[in-house]
Order: sequence, then structure tokens, then C-alpha cells
Amino acid sequence: MPLPPQSTPPPITAPAPSGAEALEALLEAFDWGHPLPLRPKLKGQAALTYEWLRRAATFDPTGALPVSPFLSGRERREAEALRRLPTVPRAQLTASMKALSPREAGTALALWRWGQAQVRAGAFDRDLRQVWEDQLLSAGPALTRGYALRHALCWALAEQDEARFARLRPTADPASEAVHQTFQGLFGLLGGPSPTLRLWALPGLAYRDLSLKKLGGRIWVCPLEEGPVPTLPSGTAWIIPSASGALDERDASLPEPLLAEGRALAQRLQLSGATASFAASRPAFERIGLLWFPILIELDSKGGIRSIRMGDAAPDRP
Repeated sequence: MPLPPQSTPPPITAPAPSGAEALEALLEAFDWGHPLPLRPKLKGQAALTYEWLRRAATFDPTGALPVSPFLSGRERREAEALRRLPTVPRAQLTASMKALSPREAGTALALWRWGQAQVRAGAFDRDLRQVWEDQLLSAGPALTRGYALRHALCWALAEQDEARFARLRPTADPASEAVHQTFQGLFGLLGGPSPTLRLWALPGLAYRDLSLKKLGGRIWVCPLEEGPVPTLPSGTAWIIPSASGALDERDASLPEPLLAEGRALAQRLQLSGATASFAASRPAFERIGLLWFPILIELDSKGGIRSIRMGDAAPDRP
């Protein structure tokens, strides 16, 4: 007798993510600059919490804060307190900021993105900026707490504020402690001799070990982005870090694909008449703490490091 036909097994589908898993996936995509995941099938309060985070990740931080999806309760009050901040009179803004403790991930992310835009526009003075950083450091997901710590440390370094730096020392967080130690090394560079780095001249790709003082009194460390090659102010030397930074800092020759990367940069610079130096080793920068671009380093008349403005505290242009 013939065997009975086999039925087709049902397709295997992954279980729907929990609310916490969906929030984590959205935050991870935002952090990496990837497209946000599709909205998961969530219900009730979990769906509202997710929607608030998604709105926080996608609104224009130079415009109005996102509309709250919450209809009532603590979450609604928290979201509305955030949304009122742009309309609060300047004399009352510090108190309103201190009263906002962002328990929702969406509130923390929206506060981060809005406040970051305010700092860049020069709308926050030093005291208000520190209050904003402290609120983000005190609550919210690990991602926004990490953003706030980096921001606060970059500004403490730029302002050479050792008291602020000491107050930012984390407790019981190995990852944050490592970041703090990096900045401690950078504080140690201030007033001291400029470090020596292995660089390749662009457009010629000639190798040389150079103390930064050999480049001049003002050094701009920033990748070359797409679009027109920028014109740097007179007296400003440009170091372009490699996209991969894969070279060992002791190596004196460029293997492929670093050689191809250097040649592509050289061609773009040659067409625009610009010059720069190519830094192929990420470990060389990490060793001295230069981690977040752009970086503006200014030297004194003797070649010592007068100031370091890095990452969040660096100007948009050299």
C-alpha cells in the first residue's frame, strides 16, 4: 500500500519580542545609525512605551519635541514635563530640568537629542548644560547614560575643569570607569609636550614620525567625509584618521587595503589642492585617549598642549 502523503509542517516563526527586547533592539539600531526595526506586535502599556521611544528616536531635535502617545498616568506627566521645557522661561529652566527625572527610555532619548542640539546652538550656558548632563546620567537606559557621560567628560576636558571631572567618576561600572581613565590620561597631556604619531603625508603618502608641534600650533583630527573637501583655516594642520585604523602603530608600511584607502584620500585632496596627514593606526590614538572625532588640539608657543576639544565639545568646523 502506498504511504499516506506527508503533511507540510507549519513554518517556524520566531517568537514575538518582549517589550524590553523591542526597546533594546530599537536603541541598538539608533546607536549604530541603522534603520529602525519594524514595529513589533506589542499591546497595552508596552506598545505605548515603545511608540514613545520610537518618536524620540525620529523627531527633528531642532524643532518641536515629539507628541506623547500616553493618555494618562506618570508616563503622560513625564512626557508633558519634557515637552514644556522649550517654553519655560530661562530663569526657571534649571529648576524645571532638575525636576525631570527621565524614567522612560523615550523621555531620556528625547531629552538627550533635544539638549544636544541646544548645546550645539549655544543655547545652554555651562551651568544649564551640566544640569542637563546630570539628569541624563541619573536615570534612563544605559545608552543615554553613556552618551551623557561622554558628553560631560568631553566638555570637562575642553574647559579643563578638574572639579567637574572628579564629580563624574562612576561607581561600580567597569565600562564607564574605563572611559573615565581615558580622560584622566588626556588631562595629563594638558600643559605637557605634544605626542609623536606615525603619519603618512597626503597626497604624497611619504611616511614620517612626527611630534604634533612639527605640524603647527593648531591640529584638526577629523575623517574626510563625502562631498567637497573642506578648506581649513590658515595655520591649521589636518590629520585624517583611517576608517579602519587597522595598522599596528609599529608598522612602517601600508598594506592593502590601507594603501588603497590612502591613495583614494590622496586623489581627492590633490584634486582640491589640499594637504593633510593620514593616520593609519587606531591603537596609536587610543593609547593617548584620542577616541572621538572631530578633535581640535591647540599648542602653546613651545609646542606643549594648551587645549583639547574632542567629540561633543569640538567645534563643527576647524
